[in-house]
Amino acid sequence: MFVLAHHSLLSGHPGNSLQAFSAATKEGFDGFALCVQPTADAVCVVIKDSDLGHITSSQGLLRKMKFSELPKLKNGESIPKLLDLLELPAKLINIELKGEPGWKNALSAVEASDSLGRVIFSSAEHSEILQLWAACPQAKCGFIWEIDEADALTKEEILNLPESLMLHIPAISVEKKPDFWEKYNNRLVVWDLSKYENMASIGFQPTVCIVG
Repeated sequence: MFVLAHHSLLSGHPGNSLQAFSAATKEGFDGFALCVQPTADAVCVVIKDSDLGHITSSQGLLRKMKFSELPKLKNGESIPKLLDLLELPAKLINIELKGEPGWKNALSAVEASDSLGRVIFSSAEHSEILQLWAACPQAKCGFIWEIDEADALTKEEILNLPESLMLHIPAISVEKKPDFWEKYNNRLVVWDLSKYENMASIGFQPTVCIVG
């Protein structure tokens, strides 16, 4: 099982900063989970819209700005490029696609750094994943479901999905039906786990758990 640090997990380190992700690799995590978006000039950066809340609350701001125009993070650090994060010695990195369409930028960065074998691409916008997967069949890909969606999933619906597709399920949904989800433990990514010790209450080990 891989244990990944969420982008905002480590106290004392600003979320989505190079400092935080570097600390995760030094503190024993197998890797980390992050969110990426493309800028107007097609640079894939590691950020969520909420990280720009001190500038504006408008969604989609990032897609209108070139990389050189981006503001600093709240700690004064530059917004990191995905390429910067891929240089860290992580065993596994979960890349969540935001700001669609952005899969081309993310895939290009991963391929350029020769990191395809240690990356899982994921998104709640399943069409983004399907497009990426069609362009790069050897990529590891996963669908993200929110709580209500995950709770409503049936065995039949999962059987209709490609067997190699990773299933990103929130921890609270797995805790509700551990017997159901244990059948898929070899492709299960449990996210929104507050701390690793809580995994014991599930009773089995998924392939990946994202802590934070």
